[in-house]
Amino acid sequence: MKNIVLIGMPSSGKTTIGKMLAKESSMLFFDADEVLEKLFDKSIPDIFAEEGEEGFRRKETTVIKDLSRKDDSVLSCGGGVVLKEENMKNLKKNGVVFFIKRNVEKLSCEGRPLSKDLETLKKMEKVRLPLYEKYADYTIENDESIEKAVKEIWEKYNEDLTH
Repeated sequence: MKNIVLIGMPSSGKTTIGKMLAKESSMLFFDADEVLEKLFDKSIPDIFAEEGEEGFRRKETTVIKDLSRKDDSVLSCGGGVVLKEENMKNLKKNGVVFFIKRNVEKLSCEGRPLSKDLETLKKMEKVRLPLYEKYADYTIENDESIEKAVKEIWEKYNEDLTH
């Protein structure tokens, strides 16, 4: 079966939704950022500090290429995965892409190298929103309950598989 791919702004709920979705669907769960940190044995803030965003994005592309080869998995991607078309082409080959949309005012800035404050998040959203919308097969609002978002994704995913 195809993967469920979750994209969206940092702290939009991708990992929380992804874990719950994987548990309820008996699919495997992979958080691209966690996989990246394990593979390169460094935290994301450390990678940014040592190699800048460009170095991080190169590493992220390596991880995405590997994860996109999996089957029957829920993949939670870093917020900037959409910045490289190559990433999205790989993910879409064997995945149904869901944009987890959350009000920018509800996003957290804690421990995130690129989203230091609300103003920075708003600028980031302005750049990324068109990309999330471009690559998403479905947009899921995550301003209410996680359970509602999970249910909606699962329904749309199954609907997609039958077409």
